[in-house]
Amino acid sequence: MKRYGFLLIYFVFAALTVGCVPLNSNVITDLRGEMSQLQIQYRELWQDHADLYAKVDSTCVMLDALNASIQDLQSKNSILKQTIHDFKIVSSEKLKNSHSVMPSSLYQNAYSDYSMGKFDLAYSGFQSFVDKYPHAELAPQSQFYMGECFYSTSMWEKAFEEYRKVEQHYSKSNLVPSARLKSALCCEMLGKNDEAADVFSSILKDFPQSPESLTAKEKIKIRNNK
Repeated sequence: MKRYGFLLIYFVFAALTVGCVPLNSNVITDLRGEMSQLQIQYRELWQDHADLYAKVDSTCVMLDALNASIQDLQSKNSILKQTIHDFKIVSSEKLKNSHSVMPSSLYQNAYSDYSMGKFDLAYSGFQSFVDKYPHAELAPQSQFYMGECFYSTSMWEKAFEEYRKVEQHYSKSNLVPSARLKSALCCEMLGKNDEAADVFSSILKDFPQSPESLTAKEKIKIRNNK
């Protein structure tokens, strides 16, 4: 409305200045003041609009960082549990005289490769872990990071497939919300915006208290404002 008010004042002022209506210095002065005020309000409106989008983008970045930190913490917690489990196996002498690689060591080697950006090696390591120990404590993490390896190399379709397997094979894992969020982000990158919106909505419905729900809410807000 402010924009149209500005245009109206502009045309009235133009009409006065070209002689379409009788000139009156007081009227012209008032109109100039109104135009100046509307110009200021118009600039402020667009600045507020720009600031809003900047804040939304900043919020999404912070939420992504929070999700990454939580995923890292969950991973470390699972490594600890897996290590304790491995120790119990060794203590019971089931692997005492064996040359087999411990499950936790296999996972840590794969995660080390992932941290160094060796995504092909990391993927092979995580896949080997899932194949050998599909019911181990770290199996959901391995499956999730198989998706992360593809996501890190912009292979969105393959990443999407791996993230979906987290929920398919480990539906009770605390990584399900993260995997679902990442699958939605893959859909966005593939241009499947309607599908992504459905997944974001499902996160709000199924995991309303999760950190991932905050990101999903921001994504939906951005979509609705377009």
